[in-house]
Amino acid sequence: MYLNSVLITGCAGDIGLGISTILREIPWINRIYGTDINDQFPAEYFYDTFFKVPRVTQADYIEVISDLVKKHNVELIIPVSEPELRFFYINNIKKINGVPLLMPSFNIMEIGFDKLHTANYLRENGYPFPWTVEVSEGNPLEIPCIIKSRDGSGSKTVNIVRDDNLSFYKNNNNYKNFIFQELLLPDDEEYTCGVFRTKKGISRTIIFKRVLAGGRTGYAEVVKNDTIEKLLISLSKNINFQGSVNFQLRMTKKGPIIFEINPRFSSTVVFRHKLGFKDVQWAILDLFNELKEEHLRIPNNIVGKKIFRADKEIIF
Repeated sequence: MYLNSVLITGCAGDIGLGISTILREIPWINRIYGTDINDQFPAEYFYDTFFKVPRVTQADYIEVISDLVKKHNVELIIPVSEPELRFFYINNIKKINGVPLLMPSFNIMEIGFDKLHTANYLRENGYPFPWTVEVSEGNPLEIPCIIKSRDGSGSKTVNIVRDDNLSFYKNNNNYKNFIFQELLLPDDEEYTCGVFRTKKGISRTIIFKRVLAGGRTGYAEVVKNDTIEKLLISLSKNINFQGSVNFQLRMTKKGPIIFEINPRFSSTVVFRHKLGFKDVQWAILDLFNELKEEHLRIPNNIVGKKIFRADKEIIF
């Protein structure tokens, strides 16, 4: 297995930078290119060459990426940002200029990218689910609850709804496409779970009990939980997706309840790789039919390991 050149799109965010760090450690990958709408970051620390490109919503986006792929003989494209992933899903794009896109299968994107669809899928298929009501369709089933965007990820668009602010959200057009959702408690029992599933249906999981910082995992501990594991494996088999996906859940009195499915690589991708859950590497090998059983071995001693996200100061 050898790839001379890989392109990461949406490369300036934390996930893109993390993936570039991982690719640098893989001996059979040579050059790493990056594209983004933002050039205010030290691209030279992470990429052999960086290109500023249009937004995915602009008409010439595909043409620009296609030209870069051809000019630099790119052999693999790794889209990272959710706007790009959504665009490729909506437009059924799996290759650009004949070069494959490394991303989860479209069936999990259909479920995960719309948080209302996520809750409905869980309910309709007999899995624990948080009650969910569209803001435009009625009042929440109970208060307090949360309100969040149907298409957001992380905690940045999530707010607590109480008696004293319910009317604000109900009467504010900015929230008409949001959803009310069950407030799952306790809030110190939140887990972020990675599931990698191969084209042959082989699954690997990693479970972190986490503390959020700025909408992403700031501190977490690897845990073993058979109840959560069983839920993840069953749901993954039911959906029958391929790729790397993140399931966010809380352990409640009723058991684990998934409230979000993110069909993309995680912001914890570097931590996972260092722990032996090498989902970026696995996904690449699986795409090119080079993945073997021995690649999927995870060290037995990672349970109890803790991760902490610290800022790094760079002057450039």
